[in-house]
Amino acid sequence: MRWLAIVLGVFSFGVILAVHNIADGDLWNKLAIGAHVWRFGTVPVRDMFAFTPVLPTYIEHEWGAGTIFFGVLKFFGPEGLMALKILLAFGALWAAMAAGRTMGCGWEALLVLAIPAAACVLPAFIPVVRCQVFTYGFFALTLFGLEQIRAGKSWPVLILPAVMLVWANVHGGFVAGLGAMAVYAAFALCTRRQVKPMLVTAFASGAATLVNIYGLKFWPYLIPALLNNRPHIAEWRPLPLFAGDLWDVFIGFRILFWLVVLVLLIGWRRTEKKSWPGLVMLAITAALAWHSRRHTSFFGVAALAVAGPFLHTVLAGFAAWLPPRWRAMFHPALAATMLYGAIAFYVAVNFLPDLSFQVWAPVGHDPVREADILSLAQAEGNLALPFEWGGYCSWRLYPRIKISMDGRYETTFPESTFDLNFNFYEKLGPDWDRLIRDYQVDYILLELAREHLRPEDLLSRGYALIWLDPGRSALMALQKHADRLRRTAAALPPTTIDPLDASIPDTWWPR
Repeated sequence: MRWLAIVLGVFSFGVILAVHNIADGDLWNKLAIGAHVWRFGTVPVRDMFAFTPVLPTYIEHEWGAGTIFFGVLKFFGPEGLMALKILLAFGALWAAMAAGRTMGCGWEALLVLAIPAAACVLPAFIPVVRCQVFTYGFFALTLFGLEQIRAGKSWPVLILPAVMLVWANVHGGFVAGLGAMAVYAAFALCTRRQVKPMLVTAFASGAATLVNIYGLKFWPYLIPALLNNRPHIAEWRPLPLFAGDLWDVFIGFRILFWLVVLVLLIGWRRTEKKSWPGLVMLAITAALAWHSRRHTSFFGVAALAVAGPFLHTVLAGFAAWLPPRWRAMFHPALAATMLYGAIAFYVAVNFLPDLSFQVWAPVGHDPVREADILSLAQAEGNLALPFEWGGYCSWRLYPRIKISMDGRYETTFPESTFDLNFNFYEKLGPDWDRLIRDYQVDYILLELAREHLRPEDLLSRGYALIWLDPGRSALMALQKHADRLRRTAAALPPTTIDPLDASIPDTWWPR
């Protein structure tokens, strides 16, 4: 029955992950960096895509993720990116459950806890595919390894520094792993248990972060990036205690958080085997999640790794509280299997018909038709756009078109460039149009669903309306480009190109 529950769980979560198949806005930038690495064996030494001011030193801390993404796309196609996302999601859950097993938690309690934990980490795995997906898997593996060291095992002393070496070159979230190691090492010193392996693991992992293509320059860049609040980016904002829409994407985190609080309160006194450093990590990840919704998935991993023994105690107490006749009928594995069966039935009815491994970049989510117009017209010049759309347009329109901003943010741009672009689209201050006054901006993309800038604000400034998708987007251009672009828009074919064609970068650089 336990294996049946696992099979049903894999089916359910796998299907849910597969039906979320929209390409992430940052994927295009990472594919571009990966294409450069595959072609030249190194990352670009300066930015290629922007016409606005950029940082003098270009440090791409996610170059490894981009290299992996482009390699998967090149050899396995878009379906390979979907498979990578799903494998990393299951890897994170597996490693967290393995950590729970190390603490002595029973399988049934872990299987029950895995349901809200999977819902909690789901937002990180909805897009296809973000660099953060590596972080959650490595974070779970780090917790597992640290708990194994506490249990007297020696293999993590060699494995965790190797994991950190890879982690530091694919995503900046590796600092979460260093933080976990610092917490566990501090407890080892206080309790005088497993001190040497904990300290060796922590110091070796810290040293491994210096093995990167930028060397000692890496950390001076990374620290300011980690401390950046990014107040204008929704995913970095604090998570409200109660959502306006109860069933928002973070409902899994809220359910898991209050469930963990409840089982800790009820099961605290009767749970003998507690991981104190694990509980500290649980508290830290909860605080980080409430401070920034981007970090909710850390809590999902930590809760599955740490809170299982407490839930096991609560479930055992519930079984003991039942009358003897009912107690004989209460079989934990059977109850878990029935729960997973109900979820699998719901998923089969509501999600399975939409199952697809094809990755989409749909109209509305991305400026598909506007990019079609500029591409078919072979337009050249500078394009102003919201930073969420910068990656898609640079991937499709480079090298003829340079962009004003994209999702790489502090990797590429000073804060002044972000403010310049943000103020333009939000019409903030008397100098809001400085972007088009100080720079030669030939084309402007408008996101009508969220931004305040409207086509009528630009007509008196020399721009003409080329394309309008009411309520979604618009394309403006200087008058000198208007006739050619309008003719192209009028003859626009009904279908677009496949944006996930790995041969697109072949046109960027001469052979």
